[in-house]
Amino acid sequence: MKTLGKTIAAFLALVAPAIGNAQDIYPSRTIEIITPFGPGGSTDRAARLFASVLGKYLPNPVDVIVVNVPGGATTIGMTATMNADPDGYTVALTSNSPVTIQPHFDTADYSYDSFEAIIRLVDIPQVLLVQKGAPWQTAEEWVEYVKENPGIFTYATPGNGSISDLAMAVLNEAAELETRAIPYDSGGRAMAAMLGGNVGGVATFQGNADPDLTRPLINFSQNRSSRHPDVPTLADIGISAYKDAFSGIVAPLGIPEDRLEILHDAFKQALEDPEIQEVLKGQSFEIAYQGPDDYAEALKQDFEQNGRLLRRANLID
Repeated sequence: MKTLGKTIAAFLALVAPAIGNAQDIYPSRTIEIITPFGPGGSTDRAARLFASVLGKYLPNPVDVIVVNVPGGATTIGMTATMNADPDGYTVALTSNSPVTIQPHFDTADYSYDSFEAIIRLVDIPQVLLVQKGAPWQTAEEWVEYVKENPGIFTYATPGNGSISDLAMAVLNEAAELETRAIPYDSGGRAMAAMLGGNVGGVATFQGNADPDLTRPLINFSQNRSSRHPDVPTLADIGISAYKDAFSGIVAPLGIPEDRLEILHDAFKQALEDPEIQEVLKGQSFEIAYQGPDDYAEALKQDFEQNGRLLRRANLID
């Protein structure tokens, strides 16, 4: 019996490290990418694109699925992300607004720093569109008109406090312009209002620019768009301001550092895939990589800017 006991003990000592290593393998099961929007939108499309290729860039390929958790003005999905186990199997692909705008309202139980920033992936350029037949051919002509006719130009947005609404607020503040926002309950209705002549323009995602029907006058982003390189930024017309809209991957606080690095590296390799870049650019996204530290700082700065803009617009106290 003693000999048998020693044999068993020796066997367990031999296999124990292997068992421990098997338990430490990451990932070893399906990874979920939460998006706080419904199916079919730009963020959902980006999430599904990355989910389709991420597995091959992981050290241990597993299934990666997208879970749409819309509702509560995006707060339900982000709350679910915050409350998930910080084990690397639940992350969120989100634009900046759910993380840096919604926390300023009472509807969110989280703030911009309630998540681990993993990687910034793309910019989502916002533009000011007017009808193709509008009298302004250039941004400079439009600015001159607004200065000569304060309070006359109206523009549609997909809601008060939306990223598009705040982009126009940045322009109005920096250039000392007076325009009037007309909020709608969706981007589609805002666009329809502009095309129908109910408003003079619309602040929206550049992917909504139809060259047969619309003319983009201004790109609110820090950098010009590769798809619409002729559309000037605010800096290009002498206005020292910008408003970036961007998307990236965040996770619950407390995710182990080694798993954060694995996720970061896999998403970065996916972002660098030429085929993925081609699809992203075709959907009017701009490649905008940032690592965890820089991405976290971008979220912080955006949160602070949004708070100031929302208070100035009397949307929050």
